[in-house]
Amino acid sequence: MLRDQELAGLAMTLGRDAKITITVGGDTSFCKPDGSHINIARMPSTPLGRMLMTGLVFHEIGHKNFTKGGKPPGLLGEMMNLIEDVRVDRETIKTRPGTCFNLEAITTHYYQKGCLEPQNIVQAVLGKVMAYGYGRVLHHTVILPLEAVCDEMMDDAFGPEFCADVEKIIKGLPRLKSTKDATAMAQRLVDLLIEQQNKRMQQQAGGTTSTQQAAGQSTVCSTGGAHHPAAAEIAELLQNSSGYGDLGQLITAELNALAEHVPSSVKAGIPQLPQIGRLHPYNGKLDEVAALAASSRMRARMMGLLQSIKRIPISYGLSGRKVAAERLVRLATGDPRIFRKKVEAVEVNTAVALLLDLSGSMSCRYEVANAAAFALHTTLYGLPGVSVCTLEFSGKDGTPDVSMLVDFGKKPLSEQFNHRPFDGTPTETAIWAARALLLQRKEHRRIMLLLTDGGPDCGKATKDATLRAQKDGIEIAAIGIMDTSVQRYWSNHQVIDGIEELPAAMFGVMEQLLTRKGVAI
Repeated sequence: MLRDQELAGLAMTLGRDAKITITVGGDTSFCKPDGSHINIARMPSTPLGRMLMTGLVFHEIGHKNFTKGGKPPGLLGEMMNLIEDVRVDRETIKTRPGTCFNLEAITTHYYQKGCLEPQNIVQAVLGKVMAYGYGRVLHHTVILPLEAVCDEMMDDAFGPEFCADVEKIIKGLPRLKSTKDATAMAQRLVDLLIEQQNKRMQQQAGGTTSTQQAAGQSTVCSTGGAHHPAAAEIAELLQNSSGYGDLGQLITAELNALAEHVPSSVKAGIPQLPQIGRLHPYNGKLDEVAALAASSRMRARMMGLLQSIKRIPISYGLSGRKVAAERLVRLATGDPRIFRKKVEAVEVNTAVALLLDLSGSMSCRYEVANAAAFALHTTLYGLPGVSVCTLEFSGKDGTPDVSMLVDFGKKPLSEQFNHRPFDGTPTETAIWAARALLLQRKEHRRIMLLLTDGGPDCGKATKDATLRAQKDGIEIAAIGIMDTSVQRYWSNHQVIDGIEELPAAMFGVMEQLLTRKGVAI
C-alpha cells in the first residue's frame, strides 16, 4: 500500500495516533503551550528531520497528557520544566513503550552535539538534574558522564555538602506523580541556591575575604580551579531563564535552521500538511431535489466507470514462465500446478476527495457549487467499493483554510453543504490537505475532484501542488463552476452553469480517469 514518505505523511500518522493536531508548512516550527498543535517547518524528509520531528511530537504528547498547570517565571520555571520533562517522558514510555527509542535518540543527539554543557553554576544544577533524570531514571546512558561535570562545578562553587543536598532531593524523581510534585521539587532545589546566596551576603557583610569564603565552603578544589560566585551573581542567575536543557526549544530551533537552508525552488515540491477544521452549516437554501435528481442520473452509469484492478497475489497453473519452487513437491502427489500466475480481479477500489471552493469569488456561484458537491458526494457514497470525503477551502480569519464537510465513510446530509462564501482562495492548501488524506487510504485508485471557478490565490503554488499530487499517483480533475478558468490548471476539466449539467460534466471528467486500468500493487 502506498504511504506518504514525506514529513507530511509521518506527521499525519503521528497526529492521528496521538490525537493532536500536527501540521507541516511555513518556515517556523512551534508548539502551542497546551500541546494541542505542533507545526513543523517545511523541509525535505531527511533522517535528521524525521528524528527531530518524532522526538518533538512524543515529548510534547507527554506534556499534553500529563502536565497540569502553567510554568512559573525565572529559574523556578526552568527547573520545574526540566523535572517535568523527565516525569512526563517516563509516563509516555509507560503508555507507549516504543517511544523510548525516539526520546533517547533526542538526548543522544544533543549531548553529542555539546548543547548540554553547563556554562555556569545554575546550569550545573540543571545539568545534574537532567543527567540524573535522563541517565538514571530513563536509562539514556549516553548522558551519564554529564553528572560528573556538574558535580565538579557544584563542588567548586559551594562544596560537597551542597552536592549531597542536591542528590538527596533528586533521588525522589521516580516517585513524582504530578506537576505539583515536580514544582515542589524544583522549589527545593532553587531554595538551595537562595540559601547559598544568603550565605554570600552574610559573608560580604561580615567582611570575609574571598579566600576565607573559599576555605569556609570547601577544602577541596578541582584541578580547573574553584569558582565561588558572589551573591549578586547568584541573584542574577536566579532571575534569568537561559533555556538550558529545554529539549523542545532545542528541537524547534534546529528544525527552523534546517528549513531556512532549503532553496525556494526545492520547497515548491515539498508537501505541506495543513490543518483541517470543521465548518458549521448555516440555515441556507440548497436545491436538494435537483441535487438528488442529478445524483440518481449519475449513479447507474458511474458504477461501470469506477473500476480499478486489484491483483490476487497467489494463484498457480499448469503452464507459465515462473515456477513456484515451494510447490515442486506437489508433483509427487499428483498436483501439476507449479507455475505462479497473476490473476486480476476487476472491482471498484477507489478513494475520492471532493474539494469545494467557497471563496469570495464564488459569491454568485456557491449555490450551484454546494448542490453539485452534495450530488457528487451522494452519488459516490452510494457506490460499493468507493470511499469519498468532501473538503471546503476558503480564507477565514482565525480558523483553518480547509474544513472537513463530510469524512470518509459518513453519510452526506444536505445541511452539511449549506455554506456561504468566505474570503480568499487557498486552492494549493486544499490540494495538500486532500493529498495527505488520500495517501493514507487503503484504496488503490485515488482521485481528487475540484469544484471551483479556477481563481486560486497563487497560481504557481496551485500548479506545484497539482504536479506533486499527480507524481504521487493521485489523479486530478476539475469541474468549473460557471467559469472556464479551470483550464489553466487542470487539463481534465469540464464547466457547468447549473446543477442540471452536472451528470454530463461528471462523465466527461471521470470517463478518461476511471476506465483506465491502474497499475496493480
